[in-house]
Amino acid sequence: MKKMKLRGEFFITGWDENRKQFLFGVIKDGQAVEIGHFSEGIGSADADTLVLTLKTNAVRNEAGKFSIPPSICVLLSFDRFENEQIIGAVFESFLFKESWENCTWDRLVIKCANIENEVSITHPDKPLWSQPALNKEGFISYLIQAAPFFLPFLKDKLLTTIRFPHGYGSESFFQKNCPDYAPSFIEKKRHEGIDYILCNSLSTLVWLGNQLAMEYHIPFQTIASKQPNEIVFDLDPPDTDHFPLAIKAAVEMKKIFDDLNIISFPKLSGSKGIQVHIPIMHTSLTFNDTRRFTELIAHYLIEKYPHDFTIERLKKNRGAKLYIDYIQHAEGKTIICPYSPRGRANATVAAPLFWDEVNEGLKMENYNIPRMIERFSEKDCPMKDFFDTRNFELEGIVESLKSESGG
Repeated sequence: MKKMKLRGEFFITGWDENRKQFLFGVIKDGQAVEIGHFSEGIGSADADTLVLTLKTNAVRNEAGKFSIPPSICVLLSFDRFENEQIIGAVFESFLFKESWENCTWDRLVIKCANIENEVSITHPDKPLWSQPALNKEGFISYLIQAAPFFLPFLKDKLLTTIRFPHGYGSESFFQKNCPDYAPSFIEKKRHEGIDYILCNSLSTLVWLGNQLAMEYHIPFQTIASKQPNEIVFDLDPPDTDHFPLAIKAAVEMKKIFDDLNIISFPKLSGSKGIQVHIPIMHTSLTFNDTRRFTELIAHYLIEKYPHDFTIERLKKNRGAKLYIDYIQHAEGKTIICPYSPRGRANATVAAPLFWDEVNEGLKMENYNIPRMIERFSEKDCPMKDFFDTRNFELEGIVESLKSESGG
């Protein structure tokens, strides 16, 4: 594994005369941002020269800080990231041959990731989306920053990816079989003649990202069980203009589940709809059991709102109604994983939501890769309690449904 001591390339942004500290930063979202300070590690002669250079060329503000545009690059070691700031920075050396434009936040995130040495990032500047402007380096940086939230949902699940070798808007293909050239650390599980990848580590996720696996689709059960560990309702409007129908359906479902003491978690599909997840890994429910429940909920909603919702499987017969897809929740089927990017316009993400965010102001395009990175520092994961949620009430509901139907 990579060494744990963190190092990165930065540019000097100024000098704090009062605290006797050098200030440094990186390029983030196309802008120079200050992310820390240092005073240790630099020799007195180099420090004096740097201070003189800064005072000669910088602008001083009222607080005693001298600020300069990016130009002088340095190598620093540091202890950790904290709220997008660098903590415990120590000077290592000047980087006279380095361009300040290469001192980016995304490159820093990748360089400091604790991943296998076999993983390398090829063609980091390759453009993947034009709007927002996002290259391969930025995409992989997202995967790394999302990993603490993303990986638990991928763990021990047979993975199907969709790869976009040339970025969004170009040719794409599904991949289930682990390629022969995959490194030895990649975990695999053979199922029905296919060697599926198990994305159980950051190294695997970054390696897949370098292969431009943009979408991550997972089944409803882990490799340890034939029983589902979740129920997912896929609320699929006919098009993006009818997204408000998905909001309505999700809100109505929340009312039902609250009445039944069932805890549920909404997420954007990243495409045009909303998906509602119900964890059941602590129950003994089978796929046949969950079908009884999902069918009940779907039929209840279409009876209550016949002009808005449908369970008609043929798209041409749905008209402008939202399709409540409960058929898809079955063994062998997959769903887009929470936090997975989508190979769609605007670099949208299958973003978990808090229920109070599911309202008429909700917009899919507001949950793309750049915005999700901001959310990581602003909010907890909306699904942080997912794996500890019991939902034992569902077993009683299913037993009642079995009794009513005669078994």
